[in-house]
Amino acid sequence: MSSNSSTPLSEADALLLKSYATLTIQEVLGILFEGVFFGAYCIFFALAVYSIRQRGIKSRKAIVMSVVVGYLFATSVTAWALDCYIAFKNIHNLFMTTNIPLLDRADLADDTFDKFVGVQEMLFVFNAIVADAVVIWRTWAIYEGRIRAILAPCLLLLTAFVFALMDVTFSLYQGSTPLPGEATMYTKSQILVWAFSLATNVLCTLLIGFKAWRHRKIMKDLNLGVKYHGMSTENILSLLVESGFIYSFLWAAQIVGYLDFPLNSPWDFISEVVVRIGRQTTGMYPTLIIVLVNFKRTIWEDSPVTTLGHGSNSLKWVVSSSRSGATRTETRSEVGIRLDTVSEGMRADSGIHRRDKPPSDDELTSQDRLVVL
Repeated sequence: MSSNSSTPLSEADALLLKSYATLTIQEVLGILFEGVFFGAYCIFFALAVYSIRQRGIKSRKAIVMSVVVGYLFATSVTAWALDCYIAFKNIHNLFMTTNIPLLDRADLADDTFDKFVGVQEMLFVFNAIVADAVVIWRTWAIYEGRIRAILAPCLLLLTAFVFALMDVTFSLYQGSTPLPGEATMYTKSQILVWAFSLATNVLCTLLIGFKAWRHRKIMKDLNLGVKYHGMSTENILSLLVESGFIYSFLWAAQIVGYLDFPLNSPWDFISEVVVRIGRQTTGMYPTLIIVLVNFKRTIWEDSPVTTLGHGSNSLKWVVSSSRSGATRTETRSEVGIRLDTVSEGMRADSGIHRRDKPPSDDELTSQDRLVVL
């Protein structure tokens, strides 16, 4: 009888296989968490597409929204697909290339990483730039088109964009001769893009938070016992502030991707998961903002309603900007509420009164416009 005996692995080969297995587990874990967030993002994307179709895509604003939503989702899909491809390619290279020595298989994995790292970095940073632009747009709309309110966030975003161009240039460059300043600016440009992007989001969230606080104070002083269709302005503002801080927290956590941790340590695994999640949250948050806008839950689109008699028309009010602080009635489907106008009426020590007929043209000023975002 003959017996088949296998040669045991050497200690060096065993350690190599262990490191390869750990790397594989780390990549698969990152893909799983990224997949969960990608699934949530798919839901937000479907809602965004549905809401845009409901409102129509004939206007320039709707077309821009459609392009932005489509771009953000396409980059997120591409990023997740690349991560999946790289992970499965590494599994093949590390464990299934039996004709290549164990020690040399790591070079195959490195080649795959180097092949796609530039594309991944480009998708990530430009996705973040577009997402920040959407956040700034929302802040600008809440502040009724006042450029001064978004001047600082725009400067931060412009700076982030400049460093993003540097980062992508270094990442995509495949020449044999290093670019000038690459040794010192490559990693720094990545960190600076993240830092200025984070500052942009935090500042915009604080600006929206200030508007929410001001609105809550005004409505509390007015003590209007009215009911609203859908979500109130206060709830929408609170939702934007809370989601903004959550997004800023997740974005701040991306710092772990720029830190060095011991291999196979818990922080090394956490870093991998956080970085993968960040590739989806950059598109998810601005898409959520667009969903809120398109479902007619835009800021200033509250509809306090009082029903007259048995009629089906709802009486809606719009605060006048005149010193009397009076309101006019509307039977339109949408109205806007200017918080600054409300505060003017309060400073004039005048209450808000309802009138049975609309005011004359002389009583209305140019500020009596509806704010439709």
